[in-house]
Amino acid sequence: MAFTQARFDEPLKAGKPILVEIYASWCPTCKAQTAILGRMFKDPKFADLIVLRVDFDAQKDVVRKFGATMQSTLIAFKGGAEVARSVGDTDPASIAALLGKIV
Repeated sequence: MAFTQARFDEPLKAGKPILVEIYASWCPTCKAQTAILGRMFKDPKFADLIVLRVDFDAQKDVVRKFGATMQSTLIAFKGGAEVARSVGDTDPASIAALLGKIV
């Protein structure tokens, strides 16, 4: 789902698990992450996870707000706060570990 401030704020305040993807359509690492995440999201344990995608090129203000310096950044939130972050990671095990911190 595309990032909007409202789509982020409400579940954040409710303490729900959120994954923010800083994504660029031209980025091969982002495409690899999308494939890995797509496979993982088929698991029922991720049913309540809210996934919001930030367009690295079109949403520069949001990218700066999250303190991201490049695309392919994954930011995990739980309990209303950031709990984990990775940049450029395409290892399924470490992405699973990142998600494991919020679900």
